Amino acid sequence: MRVCEPPRGLHIGAAEVRLARDTTVDLYDARRIARRILGSATAPGPGTPALAAIDALSADLLPGWYDDWALLEAEDWRQLRLHALETLAHNLIAERRYAEAIAAAHAAVHADPLRESGQVCLIRAHLAEGNPSQALHDFAEYARRLHDELGLEPTTRLRHMVTTLSPAIPR
Repeated sequence: MRVCEPPRGLHIGAAEVRLARDTTVDLYDARRIARRILGSATAPGPGTPALAAIDALSADLLPGWYDDWALLEAEDWRQLRLHALETLAHNLIAERRYAEAIAAAHAAVHADPLRESGQVCLIRAHLAEGNPSQALHDFAEYARRLHDELGLEPTTRLRHMVTTLSPAIPR
């Protein structure tokens, strides 16, 4: 007779099953990174390179789960990570770390393509880096998607960021 070993990440006791002491949970680490970014005026905090922080903040929580509790947890995580990614992009722009700022803004846009604050970060990063054509491209793509999916137009704030770049953009 062969005895099956429990998975290494679990501790199975007489009355409970829980994570083993040495098991790490990437969500806990990602939440710590997000809170550190949101509580800091610089990017992304000691010991965490910006690209590693972006990777940690880029994953959805429990994709494909539709239980009420899972949807609530996933939305809480989505909001925290979007704010952290946008703050990180802003901080990286201020530090003139444009490639990382664009990566953070792209992660925010990927997580919610219709959220204007992420688009603002992305366009601002392109402009700060000296790439107005890319800023215009991203603006046009966002405006098209926003109109097609929601029947809305970009806000005056975002439109103002790019109107000086091209006479083709209505004010």
